[in-house]
Amino acid sequence: MRNLLISIVLLLFVLSGCETGTDIDAVNTDGSPIWTTEIPESNKYLYGVGRAKLTNPVNSENAAESSARADLARKIQTTIQEAQTSYTADSSGSVAEAYERITMETVNITMRNVRVEQNWTAPDGTVWSLVSFRLSNLDDLYSLAANDYLAQVEARKAETENNLSALLLALSQMDGKDTSAVAEEGTAIAEDIIEQCTEILGAIDSDVLAAALAERFDTD
Repeated sequence: MRNLLISIVLLLFVLSGCETGTDIDAVNTDGSPIWTTEIPESNKYLYGVGRAKLTNPVNSENAAESSARADLARKIQTTIQEAQTSYTADSSGSVAEAYERITMETVNITMRNVRVEQNWTAPDGTVWSLVSFRLSNLDDLYSLAANDYLAQVEARKAETENNLSALLLALSQMDGKDTSAVAEEGTAIAEDIIEQCTEILGAIDSDVLAAALAERFDTD
């Protein structure tokens, strides 16, 4: 009895680390892959499915893979936006735009890590493609995109501050000319940019948002 209990515990331990969801190697009764009729679901992967029928098999395959990648990109974008919901609910203006920029850059980076799982050609010549992305990598890629974007914002803020200082210094050295209007306009423009950058840097915490993504998935 003790050996039986140990075996059950070990089995449950092994199964807990296994992927659950659609078996992408399963087939329908007509021999077509299951994923051509059933959207694949998994606790470890996101899948994209596409199809195309063009003038030749090579073009059809390329188009089908492009379609599958586009399908996957939309799902990844939605996944990130859902994870961000509690952080972006009250965001507007430059902060909302920053979240959108980070999301799209994460999707772009993710697309470089997509794997083509299967291609299948139907009897009528339509080519189907299945692509996948491992969810456990998404938080790291989000951090990469967010930190890169925030570094750009920090650099823009510093550059604007330096440009404003240089402008005011140059204007102060222009004897005999009324430069107050130029100084006022330049200061207003620069301060607006600096304020936006400061707001973004203060509102977005890439580590917190990456952790929110990681919590949504089984990353073992």
